[in-house]
Amino acid sequence: MRRVNEELPPACHARHRAPLALGYRVMTGIPTYLASLLAGRFRVERELGAGGMATVYLATDVRHDRKVALKVMRPGLASELGAERFLREIRISANLQHPHIVPLFDSGSVDGHLYFIMPYVEGESLRERLRRVGELPTDDALHILQEIADGLAYAHARGVIHRDLKPENILIAGRHVAIADFGVAKAVSEASSTDSHLTTQGVAIGTPAYMAPEQAMGESDVDHMADIYALGILAYEMLSGTVPFTGATAQQLAAAHLTRSPESLAQRRPTTAGAINNLVMRCLEKRPADRWQSAEDFLTELSGLLSRSARVAGGVPEPGVHDDVFPLTESVCRQLNRATLDPRIIGGEMHYLDNRRESPILVCFLHGVGGDQRQFEAVASVLPYRVLALTAYGFEPEARQQISLSLEDHLVLTRAFLTDAIARLGPSTVLVAGFSAGADVGLRLLASDPPLTGIDGYLSLSCNLSLDTCFASLALAKLADEKSELLSELQALGTSAATFDAWLLLHEYLVTTLRKFAGNSEVLRRYAIDIVRPFLEPGASPFVEWYRTVSTRLRSLRCVFEDGEATVAAIAALRLRHLDEGVLGDRHRHGSIVIVPSTNHFDLLEPGRIVSEIEALLASLDGA
Repeated sequence: MRRVNEELPPACHARHRAPLALGYRVMTGIPTYLASLLAGRFRVERELGAGGMATVYLATDVRHDRKVALKVMRPGLASELGAERFLREIRISANLQHPHIVPLFDSGSVDGHLYFIMPYVEGESLRERLRRVGELPTDDALHILQEIADGLAYAHARGVIHRDLKPENILIAGRHVAIADFGVAKAVSEASSTDSHLTTQGVAIGTPAYMAPEQAMGESDVDHMADIYALGILAYEMLSGTVPFTGATAQQLAAAHLTRSPESLAQRRPTTAGAINNLVMRCLEKRPADRWQSAEDFLTELSGLLSRSARVAGGVPEPGVHDDVFPLTESVCRQLNRATLDPRIIGGEMHYLDNRRESPILVCFLHGVGGDQRQFEAVASVLPYRVLALTAYGFEPEARQQISLSLEDHLVLTRAFLTDAIARLGPSTVLVAGFSAGADVGLRLLASDPPLTGIDGYLSLSCNLSLDTCFASLALAKLADEKSELLSELQALGTSAATFDAWLLLHEYLVTTLRKFAGNSEVLRRYAIDIVRPFLEPGASPFVEWYRTVSTRLRSLRCVFEDGEATVAAIAALRLRHLDEGVLGDRHRHGSIVIVPSTNHFDLLEPGRIVSEIEALLASLDGA
């Protein structure tokens, strides 16, 4: 069975350095009919190569006096395709104006012969590069991959799918990379769906070694996810020197794509960084829903890796704690509430702290209301595990966004961040820890549907138990924008605290938070209102509901509280209710709700305390 754009016989890949056009080596011989048919428009000089679908010639564009590559479809295939269908699909390329896509100069039909014209590229195809050097240096492979992904993202955004991405269709001229033959596979695919004679002629849609499982099954509605899979195969081949699956026949290769799990790239090339391995292997998931959902998302992740690598010589993480960003791509923003979506958030970013420590254990922190990632900078420096601390959108340490989000949208963004971190870093154990209102956010996220997979344990540091414990959030929920009204409310709040602990806590929060936000309270107010809202409903027990759900979903849950009057009273009442009614559920374990003696709210942020609690949570996983 011959393939779309089948690669040339070995004799056509002699090891000499002649110029290339679309990846073909120089050959000779020009049919006399071709020279006469195109006379006056193109002067055909010599044959460059022949594949399963077409023959390529070097020609001169007489009108513009430039070298071009003239690609003429095989006569039998041309008659089956038909000029109208072929020209409709091949003209897709004419609308793809991008530096990493080979442009279409012209196309047409002359006496039943279908052709199209592309630039004559002096360089080599990726296939030639791989044959010449084998596996590529990591930096070179990632550079090529970035330019391919950039071209794909552009095409996919315009609804154009390649369908036959492979090394023969990747052209390299110096440091420049471009994708060739957009539209060709689509034309053949449409023809094949209505004319089985094409298949009997031996034309398959795609190249078996690079076919996605759904493509290998012959599904008619193949979409951009097939290109994502092929992109992963290209990356795997560049970095390891071989494709993940081999077979003696096209049928064996198709079966491998459908049924076999690829060997990890890191196993084929042990020096591969974990983040690169995860980036590539996610492309090769059998189910399209488990792959990168767009070339744009893949490109964003790859660009982040290259950016971090550029900052760290040799790819070895620098010691210390670093600020990084999580891009809010279109695919992430599509998950937000469309009715209230502010378009300014699209293409934005969320900041997070990363200690870049090599560890199989990942700990992700969520800050309190008005806070940010800096609350965990000290513990990230001393904790012997990989630490990420996310800053909620609009709560950035500097240059804060003025877009307020609902708490439900904050949960969507936090879910996206955690999902991405787990997929990118590939840890064996994942813990999430939240402080104050951030602890509420973590509980609500982990109790929401669909369940967030990949989390092993959760550490809640002073979550809210009742309306009486919502000191700062309740205060911020009442803030006004007008300074005169704000001052009046703050004065009233100062006299409303029922206890000295409440008064001290409230003022510490407010002074720190209002200085940070410089009186712009809307982002804070909306967030605080949503934190408080569940506790305002008569008879509601939000903490009990979250606790019961999360304790059934995770291997371990640990809730730690300060020794404050309101908190101690609330926990005492909760323990009595559980004793009488079992409200905490069957998964409640002794030691999962803890009061730390002689502590206040902010003492729970002390690095030594957090390290101790993280170690206790890890120990409980061993016994789970």
